[in-house]
Amino acid sequence: MKKYLALTVCGVIVFSVFFIALRFACDNIGVSANKLEEDIRSSQKIADDWTVTGEVSDTMAAYISYPEDKSDSTFSVYIKHSGLSFGYFFRAGGSIGEIDDGILALTSESLNERAFISMNAQKIARLEVDNGIEVKTINFDSEKPFAIVLPVNAGELRFYDVNGNIIKYHEQKF
Repeated sequence: MKKYLALTVCGVIVFSVFFIALRFACDNIGVSANKLEEDIRSSQKIADDWTVTGEVSDTMAAYISYPEDKSDSTFSVYIKHSGLSFGYFFRAGGSIGEIDDGILALTSESLNERAFISMNAQKIARLEVDNGIEVKTINFDSEKPFAIVLPVNAGELRFYDVNGNIIKYHEQKF
């Protein structure tokens, strides 16, 4: 009886290890945060000489890729599912005019976060996040594109250009 129990336990352990290894091999568990840039470059065919920049939170990752002359751009948004998911899954990406000309806020119906992505043609220098208690300032290099992730309920958001003008953003659900 003890021998049968030991064989059963060993069988369950071997099966579990095999199942987990298979899920990793098939990329069903997701892309780890430290492999997102590699995944973006391969899946969206981003050239090695392009800059890839962005931000990763616990549930969302947002990136923008562009060449040195900023003549083109590609955005990438990944989400992390709850449950048996240890990585991020591609959710949206490509080229879109709102990113080239302004700021695009991408909101997922299933997450409480949104991605703000821009080629920064309007020369955004800072973002003020007013939650009603304090105002947090996030500074940007006005010459560089950006991709950031913020909670949906972060508060009132105000983007400012280098001259102190408030710049509106476009919101889109995905």
